[in-house]
Amino acid sequence: MSWQTLLKGDPVPWLLERRDPAVRSLALRSLLDRGPRDPEVREAQQRAMSTPPISTILRQQQGDASWPGPGLYGPKYESTHWSNLLLVEYGVDPTDPRVRRAARYVLEQLGKPDMGGMGWVLERDHGASCFTGNVVRYVALAGYGSDERLEPLIARLVRDSKKFDAACWINDEQPCAWGYARLIWGLAALPESARTREVQRTLRRGVEFLLSFRVERGNYPSPYGTSYLWRQLSFPLFYQADVLFVLRALDAAGALDDDRAQPAIAWLLARQDPRGRWGGRAPYAARMPSKVDASKWVTLQVCTILKHAFGENAA
Repeated sequence: MSWQTLLKGDPVPWLLERRDPAVRSLALRSLLDRGPRDPEVREAQQRAMSTPPISTILRQQQGDASWPGPGLYGPKYESTHWSNLLLVEYGVDPTDPRVRRAARYVLEQLGKPDMGGMGWVLERDHGASCFTGNVVRYVALAGYGSDERLEPLIARLVRDSKKFDAACWINDEQPCAWGYARLIWGLAALPESARTREVQRTLRRGVEFLLSFRVERGNYPSPYGTSYLWRQLSFPLFYQADVLFVLRALDAAGALDDDRAQPAIAWLLARQDPRGRWGGRAPYAARMPSKVDASKWVTLQVCTILKHAFGENAA
């Protein structure tokens, strides 16, 4: 069977609507296998760059390539770190000069004595793998995955996993599923030239940790219990994770073929509506610079996972 036979309806025409060019661009590439030179992909990508939510974020970029706020982190979900993260999630053109300048700005700030205001994370010897993984991802996707200024962050993620099993002070020094998911998300974006043996081992450790628990249950170590977000379908998330995001991270690491991922995929399939769509939430919409149709983005991501897990003509 193919992945489409698992759906109760066909969501692809909805995902290809021209009024949502960012979703359309990604759907053409990830679901229809169109290449970057395909005229429809190029047209959709160009329109996405000049349409909300991408245009809203880029319009707020300042002359030095940053976004308003003290340091990289604040205000939460709006400043430089978060804007870079959102742009990548929305499928921004990574070759756009504004995107590349923003990535360079982050690298430069993290290399300064005050670490872009992130000393509260980076002066500790471990923890907050979620922050570091996110930075590695958006910097790598902007074309700086082999930049020597990124190497300390990659080394930190390797150490976080190898020595501390992604434990974090915010999680009462227990291994953190959110941290491991974002760690994988970041390292999986590195170009082959930057994927050292240690990076590959770290990816495998992260995959093993996430799949050593029932992903759909979310009963990972935590003094707070399972997050209320875990079994919802949300987009976008920032440092958080849920069932869908963990599957996206596993997909990025090439681990969807592991049998232990199947119950979580089945959990997703059971939540489609009669039209073959998934309802999504944007839990932090009130603090974000632009609104999105979370259900459309979630459906795109679920369909991409199904396509990668089952293929077009899987036996």
